[in-house]
Amino acid sequence: MASRPNIVIFNDTHGWHSRQLVDALARYNITAILADLADCTIDLDTKNGLAIPGLNNSLPDAIIVRGIAPGTLEQITLRMDILHTLAELNVPVFNTAKAIEHTVDKARTSLRLHLAGINTPKTWACESINKAHDIAAQQFKQGHTLVLKPLFGCQGKGIEKITSLAELKQQAPIGDAFYLQQYITPLTPNQWQDWRILVIDGKVIASMSRHSKHWITNFAQGADCLAAAINDDMAALAINATKAVNAAYAGVDIIQTQNGDYTVLEVNSVPAWKGLHQATRIDIADQLAQAMARRITPSDITEHAQY
Repeated sequence: MASRPNIVIFNDTHGWHSRQLVDALARYNITAILADLADCTIDLDTKNGLAIPGLNNSLPDAIIVRGIAPGTLEQITLRMDILHTLAELNVPVFNTAKAIEHTVDKARTSLRLHLAGINTPKTWACESINKAHDIAAQQFKQGHTLVLKPLFGCQGKGIEKITSLAELKQQAPIGDAFYLQQYITPLTPNQWQDWRILVIDGKVIASMSRHSKHWITNFAQGADCLAAAINDDMAALAINATKAVNAAYAGVDIIQTQNGDYTVLEVNSVPAWKGLHQATRIDIADQLAQAMARRITPSDITEHAQY
């Protein structure tokens, strides 16, 4: 009897999302192994050059990346080395190091979207404080408000709305890098809304609208999340944004501008889905499990599901 395929779920802290994935994968006769990229070793004494906890120097059938702990440049580089190598060894990695690199760095995401011709707010990124002040002064002169964001960050943490040069001068950008983006004014004054759209393998799986009385609309920041239908333009924008960053799956944040157009605020290649699940009741973990099963089980996976 063939052994059950195994998938490693990488995260530095395993909680609700990991439990959801473990249960969903089990329904497709797949064993989940919980591990942390920080605990992996590059070891040239092994056949494949890698040692992953729980695998006895063998390779997994696939990888799901749920999180990567903060660390030094050297630590993050080692973790990316492991993900790159797994993909080079033809292990399906969901999402790949390339996709994560395209999205964890907001400037890289903005460039990928812009070069793919996808609507995204006007953005500037630089190291020079004088250049940042010059850009901001020109934007304020034109009547625009700016948002200062950390280059690396999530869940709306560390971002500031800037309305004057004096306000910008009071900010100390993280890592001495300035990432400035034009602020999108809401259609209805003081009623902020955007959409989170989850795309898996080129298809929209779930979508919700996020409503807040504060301009930061993240679920983690207390926004109200509601199931929402989206139109074809929004779906195409989310799918194309996911492709632009080379992600197999992603959470795409879209906002509507005052002229009625839709624009991509962010693409997250390691998206949380608790708020989306609560809003839509869609079993996101099961959708991800199906996508993984397709990668390691060529036959009709529904025949192997255990209910």
